[in-house]
Amino acid sequence: MINQYLTIMKKVFLFSTLLFIVCAINAQTEFSVPTPTMGQKLNMTKMVMNNYIINFISVAKSDGMTAEEIGKKSGEVFISAWPENTGFEQIVNFALDYWTSSQDSVKIVEQSKEKVVITVPHIDARLENRDDFMGVSLEEFIAYMKATNIVVCNHFDVGYDITWGDEGLKIEYTQ
Repeated sequence: MINQYLTIMKKVFLFSTLLFIVCAINAQTEFSVPTPTMGQKLNMTKMVMNNYIINFISVAKSDGMTAEEIGKKSGEVFISAWPENTGFEQIVNFALDYWTSSQDSVKIVEQSKEKVVITVPHIDARLENRDDFMGVSLEEFIAYMKATNIVVCNHFDVGYDITWGDEGLKIEYTQ
């Protein structure tokens, strides 16, 4: 009987030791720094930028503010980042830089000395394909963008409008 007990204990010990070794080997994870392509970096940056804006709106809503209200406050803060002599050309160039850096496609559909109209066919599929992403709707995202930009553009005497339609976002700047 003792021999049977010792045999069972040896098996349990061997099994436990083997299990410990397997767990120890699998627990040792080695990390390495990734080397993404420029395209992968751009895609990650776009996602992170949109996530920050969406999260910002979501937090403001949880504090009882609307997307428009937080957009206006953001616009007031952004004004301080612009030189006082900012004008139509600087605003439009910044907008083109922003939209081309944060979205997949941007088109200038109309331009003159007094007016530039751009379209952005898609903003973020997570917003476009759901009623709500992280507590924020597509309409709230656009309302935030509109309120922010109206404050900045009004400060520099530049007209601004943004709408969502069949072609995506349509953004209009006027002098």
